[in-house]
Amino acid sequence: MFPISMITGEPLWNSLPAAKIINYPLEKADYKPYAQARVCISNDDLHLQLLAFEVEPEEKSIVGAALAFYPKEDGGRRYFWFSTNRSGALVCKFIDEINGTEQDISKNVAVRIYAGEDEQGVYWCSCFTMPLTAAEQLCGTHYLAPGHKMKGNFYKLCDGERPHYGSFYPTDFTAVNPLGSAFFGDFELAEY
Repeated sequence: MFPISMITGEPLWNSLPAAKIINYPLEKADYKPYAQARVCISNDDLHLQLLAFEVEPEEKSIVGAALAFYPKEDGGRRYFWFSTNRSGALVCKFIDEINGTEQDISKNVAVRIYAGEDEQGVYWCSCFTMPLTAAEQLCGTHYLAPGHKMKGNFYKLCDGERPHYGSFYPTDFTAVNPLGSAFFGDFELAEY
């Protein structure tokens, strides 16, 4: 079970646990770009950082996250999806697998994107902030406290010239809906 830190104030990203995306089950040529996610919850907001490092990132290369706040009630089948490519193309939506609906929530999400380069390649990062009130509007009001269980997964994906499909929790990328709740793992809110 991966911890999601409960914090006060703004996130200090380097002090939070990093979920390293290491499961690339379809990769035969050993191309597994480094990617990681960090997530925390403050008094008012969900904060999510998705980072990727590639020698030559493609336009179709994305990092993504799926987070189900209240899986005890719906089996994790109602969740938030956040993703971006290195150019900043953004997708933020609320997915309800039970009713087969999706709702764009990008107006409720603030995003900062930054990139850089060193002698080994290019890194790019997206930091998402979503008010917890936006989650409450879609999921109902709940009290988030240490020990609360959530579900979700983090992804590094590309359908380009160097295709790759990676995740934090093991995922069957040949399944009909590999990014859906069937492949979510457990998260737990923790104070640190």
